[in-house]
Amino acid sequence: MLGKFKNNSINQINVIAILFAGIFAFSSAFIMIFNEYREFSKEVVSLEQNYILAQKRLAVQQTSKLYRLINYRYNELKDKPLETIYNLIAKEIDVVLDDMDDGSYFFVFDRENRVVYESKYVNLSNETREKIFKKARGFYNFMTFKGDKEVENISFIREHKTLGLVIGSGVDLEEIGRVLAKKKEEHRNKVTSFILKILTLTLFLYLASIIKHRYITERITSEVKFIIDSFKKASSSYEFIDRDKIKLEEFREITSHANLMIEKIKEKNRALENLNLNLETLVQEKTKELQKSISKNKKLLKDQDKFIKNAIHELNTPLSIILMNIDLYNLKHDKNIYLTKIEAAVKVLQNIYGDLGFIVKQDRVEYKKEMIDLSEYVEQRIDYFSDVAFGNELEIQSKIERNLFISFSEFELQRLCDNNISNAIKYSYAKQKIQIRLYQKENEILFEVENIGDKIEHINRLFDRYYREDEARGGFG
Repeated sequence: MLGKFKNNSINQINVIAILFAGIFAFSSAFIMIFNEYREFSKEVVSLEQNYILAQKRLAVQQTSKLYRLINYRYNELKDKPLETIYNLIAKEIDVVLDDMDDGSYFFVFDRENRVVYESKYVNLSNETREKIFKKARGFYNFMTFKGDKEVENISFIREHKTLGLVIGSGVDLEEIGRVLAKKKEEHRNKVTSFILKILTLTLFLYLASIIKHRYITERITSEVKFIIDSFKKASSSYEFIDRDKIKLEEFREITSHANLMIEKIKEKNRALENLNLNLETLVQEKTKELQKSISKNKKLLKDQDKFIKNAIHELNTPLSIILMNIDLYNLKHDKNIYLTKIEAAVKVLQNIYGDLGFIVKQDRVEYKKEMIDLSEYVEQRIDYFSDVAFGNELEIQSKIERNLFISFSEFELQRLCDNNISNAIKYSYAKQKIQIRLYQKENEILFEVENIGDKIEHINRLFDRYYREDEARGGFG
């Protein structure tokens, strides 16, 4: 591109520079507006996802309240006829629960698809109730009419097996449309203001460029032309440039250096040629050494990564086989204390290699979140570590509140639970009890693991990566 401009004047180059400045300004504005729009799109998606997740949590909470209310009334009225129980439960729901202003509603019906209770905000069709009955438990989406408008709903369903009832709570998602519309309007106003600012700045830059072109360029053009002509003569005859004909101090400084350069140009050229030859050879040698070193380091890192992955896989396989055979033995024979200790040791090893696998993957893999029954999950991990605790002469006692759900990555949740339980076993005195509690307090779910052991000396370092209170014990902290 420089070749296209080599015969142009300073005036032409300045005009071209102004055009390029305009193109650059508008391109930059377009990129910034595009990035702003992309960030807004991400924000809209995140807002919608968070809204739906919040509505799911509300549905779960309201269904749990409804289930507890029905169960409480059933225990009081179980000697009465079923129809009487249904009627009293419906009245109780209408008085206690169905006057909330959070947008939620309730529905209860029996196995014959008869409505026991249904909030005034919703009118479920027989087809919808049949699908809900088949679902029996979990989240279910369906459409209802709000006036003349069809609105999507999300509900959470549970079954009361004793009474033969399907109960649930739901909310409509109409509000998300208004929230998104408001967000888009805010973004539109923001972009409009941003464009006006960019246009103002661009206009200012153009005016500044025109002023520069008119009042400065003409002044320096004549002296630049004189210097160019002098350089042409100096290239052939090595004549000095006449400094007295230069008015601008900056150009006078240039001519001084040019005259000094002319005096030594031949000597410098020869030295430069020799230096270039030596430098090129040296650069080539160093480049080869550097490339060789980089290739070697990449191979070492790749081999190390491959070794760790293979080691985890190869060691987990025999450990799984050992556990499987111990389970088969226990099915056919009474429990053997020695096999129990072996099983505990194998589970400790599996936990260590699970930690190692997590360390290898944590900066490379993004774990997706999902709704998890935390109560059931914690009980599974307690059952897994019961043999480990027994092998260490410990007993695990638990108090788990039912039906606690969270949105979390299952892989990371396992590491969190296993690390806390295994540390409690590892740092506990022998022949003691380990207490594990899971319960909801206000809007938080608390997971507590308590043991009896040495006092923790450095509490402020508990969340430091790889920190261990006792370096002599195993694990990754």
